[in-house]
Amino acid sequence: MAAATATKTEYGYSVTGGVDATTIHAGRARVKALAFMGNANDATCALTTIPGDGSTAVAFMKFKTQANDLDPAPYVFFGDNGIPVKDLAVTLSNTSDLLLVILT
Repeated sequence: MAAATATKTEYGYSVTGGVDATTIHAGRARVKALAFMGNANDATCALTTIPGDGSTAVAFMKFKTQANDLDPAPYVFFGDNGIPVKDLAVTLSNTSDLLLVILT
């Protein structure tokens, strides 16, 4: 198994290439939107964060494509101000999946 590659972009992060849980943003951030493009039938993407001042990661969001991977990509928009997250981590189900994380 391998860690995902999180590439910093002008809008946030582009995450691909690995299936192990990978911290893509250490510390606090505000997430404006998430978009997942799975490249296989029933591909999944799970995100975790650490709530408040805690130290234990909890499930934050999970995406899953339908049986046909050509279906539209699932996404969520949290509003222009975004939502607070801490130590955001992602686990992809396939090395060719793509997650876009849009920060404020």
